[in-house]
Amino acid sequence: MSPFLDSGRFRTLSFFLLVLSPLLFLFLLKPVEQLYSDHLAKFVLGESISRHGFASGELELPSSKLDPESEFCPTECIRIRGKIVSPFPVALGFVYALILPWGGITGVYVVNAILVSATIFILSMLWRRNLLFLSILVFGSPFVVNGYFFPDVGLAAFLFFSGVVLVLKSRSPGSSLPFLFAGFLSASSGWFRIESIGFCLSFTAFLIFDAVRGSRDRISVLGFSMGILLGLSFLIGMQTFFYGLPLGPRFSFNQPTMFLSPWAKLEIYRGLLFFSFNRLGFFAYMPLFFFLFWFSLYFLFSPRGFLRSREETSDPAKGGNPLVQSGIAGFIGLVAAAPNDGIIDFGTRYLHLTIPCFAGFALILLDELKSKPRWERSGKIFLLCCILFSSYITVKYTSILAKYGKRTTVLHKIYTEQKPDLIAVQIRTYSQILGENFFEVPCVTLFDGTSLDKFFLRNDPKKFDKILFVQAKVLMDPATLSDVPFVKNPYFDSVVSLLGKDFEPSLVGNLPDVIIFSMQRKRIRQ
Repeated sequence: MSPFLDSGRFRTLSFFLLVLSPLLFLFLLKPVEQLYSDHLAKFVLGESISRHGFASGELELPSSKLDPESEFCPTECIRIRGKIVSPFPVALGFVYALILPWGGITGVYVVNAILVSATIFILSMLWRRNLLFLSILVFGSPFVVNGYFFPDVGLAAFLFFSGVVLVLKSRSPGSSLPFLFAGFLSASSGWFRIESIGFCLSFTAFLIFDAVRGSRDRISVLGFSMGILLGLSFLIGMQTFFYGLPLGPRFSFNQPTMFLSPWAKLEIYRGLLFFSFNRLGFFAYMPLFFFLFWFSLYFLFSPRGFLRSREETSDPAKGGNPLVQSGIAGFIGLVAAAPNDGIIDFGTRYLHLTIPCFAGFALILLDELKSKPRWERSGKIFLLCCILFSSYITVKYTSILAKYGKRTTVLHKIYTEQKPDLIAVQIRTYSQILGENFFEVPCVTLFDGTSLDKFFLRNDPKKFDKILFVQAKVLMDPATLSDVPFVKNPYFDSVVSLLGKDFEPSLVGNLPDVIIFSMQRKRIRQ
């Protein structure tokens, strides 16, 4: 081996490159191109909070005067107590609202990338800057791309692991206040991702178990446990006060599928862990973790698991880190309670906080194999192959996200050229055509002829000079798709019939996934 590769300089350089890797995604997935789907909804939530002066989490929609009941809401919304709110975490909206005025949407992702880097650095403290552990996080899993691309995921991870590191690395057990703060910090991750609560409870349970058998300081465990209790009580109390829902709007939306019997959720489990809708599940994305899961079950009940000696408690390579073991227990509980929403995006967002735990078990497994050189060599080769496979999937995943982002740019350019005074999208996803200009023009979702009739019955078409329609090809009969988009097109026919002879249709764009056409009043063009 080259002396440089074996030197401290190389290890230091590698460490900082791995820690700073999230910043690379600012160029791979440009923030201004990512305002589609739930990313747009989060932007709308943050901008609404900012416009309300941080006094309300209610959505402020330009279409509210045209659609007071939000029946044709252009983004994800739920009516609670007579108010239109977002199903996404209101705490995330406040973070957006703090950053948008000075940094725009780019500022949001820059801050989030820095927090993901900080999270990796924090985790490296528990594993003594182990490069293999960090390589699994960065290359062998979607820990970085999901943390960057989904700010709620990145923020929840930063808060949870910050609290964990504070309690595990603190050297001052004289006062319980630092540990109280650490527990409250970890519990605050629930404001951004509800499933974080499961990991908080699991980690606390393992700490208490260590304290009961005398292998961990009781003051620190008591302080952390009280912090968790206070943090979760504050979260539940505030959600109940504002929404009448202890765990917020998102949980109430997913709740029906969470408490189904296990045999009724087999399809959810398959999608979450293996594959669904042409997407890879958690284990299919990271096959290494499938083998580590079975090893972890053996390890938990071995003499080095629950029954490990006090001397091994402080050594993460020997399983002493309770985060590793509690993460697997939390993983099992969250999979069992997984809602249907958990299968989206490879299932890795829902189980994001368990990724470092599996990476930690990879080191434990290699430590187990040290006494068997041949097995150790084979294990390292298998580990490398799995990391390379997961890296390939991450590259493909990133390229798919970048492709969606470029489509958003194309759609937004059409809006800036057309400048309509109303936009009607057939599927809510295509509200992305507005991008950062969402609050300039009313936008509504008009799915079919029935919704078209309802909306224009309440809103006289004569009040509009130019209406832009975005029709989704996925809802069209494949047999009718052609280079002449207005032929055999029931949706277009319904629009023309409703708006009458005062409006003249014109094709704006025939893109791979949408047909965009405008209806402009004839008197404007004369």
